[in-house]
Amino acid sequence: MYKNDRNRNTAATYAALTAALLVGGAQVATADQEGTLTLYLNGGQYWFDEDRLSGTPYIGYELEDSAGGGFGFGYNVTDRWAVEGVYDYFSVNVEDTREDVSVQNYHLDLMYQFAGQFCGNYDWQPYVVVGAGEIRINEDSFGYPDNWHARQTMVNFGAGIKYRLGPRWQLRGDARGFQGVEEGGLDGFVSLAIGYQWTDEVTPRDWDGDGVYSNIDQCPQTPVGIDVDARGCPLDSDGDGVPDYMDQCPATPMGMAVNEDGCPREPYTPGDFSK
Repeated sequence: MYKNDRNRNTAATYAALTAALLVGGAQVATADQEGTLTLYLNGGQYWFDEDRLSGTPYIGYELEDSAGGGFGFGYNVTDRWAVEGVYDYFSVNVEDTREDVSVQNYHLDLMYQFAGQFCGNYDWQPYVVVGAGEIRINEDSFGYPDNWHARQTMVNFGAGIKYRLGPRWQLRGDARGFQGVEEGGLDGFVSLAIGYQWTDEVTPRDWDGDGVYSNIDQCPQTPVGIDVDARGCPLDSDGDGVPDYMDQCPATPMGMAVNEDGCPREPYTPGDFSK
């Protein structure tokens, strides 16, 4: 089977899976809350290191950069931390030859999601991610006398952003680097994904006890007993940038420069180094 045929079959498979998810029913989830499960399909462009074929019969050749994709499954341990398993597949030409190989990249990741507003609302959610897994390169062309495969451990790191389309659906943009362990080399993968989420009903958490749920709390480590505003941040009645509970001059006129105690700064006198 030629590479283009395999790519068409792969695309058709992704489309069928997406259609099945669209018509399937499940309990509505609040995106990225504790206990949320996420299934997503992704596709993108992969850049291979020039030495990725080291240790194979094609040593000295390079893999062409390729489009491909796969799927992932994740679980939110909290509203900020999640674990995900990912599988991606690529059908790749070997440069300067008529040969192609199949490349599978599978890994387990730990993700940290930033809470609070981004781009003016809560639908955008940036994240960073690290993980480890394996890349497998297979040669299975018809007529090749000794079919082979090569494996290498890969660690990955990256960042991305999610956009919530609704209570169940989200889009995701992701940029990732994959560093080989045994043979070295750094690969890159930029992808776009669509995800479907579901979960059991969970009670929102308020980790700092200020009355503002942690998933929208912009000051998530407020000391216990401190009065806060709607954002979950300590009140600053005179607007001088020093919270009321730390402000020793709580009625400073608007716009006046203050020190770390919230009191007006003493005037500066040239030559007076005591200030």
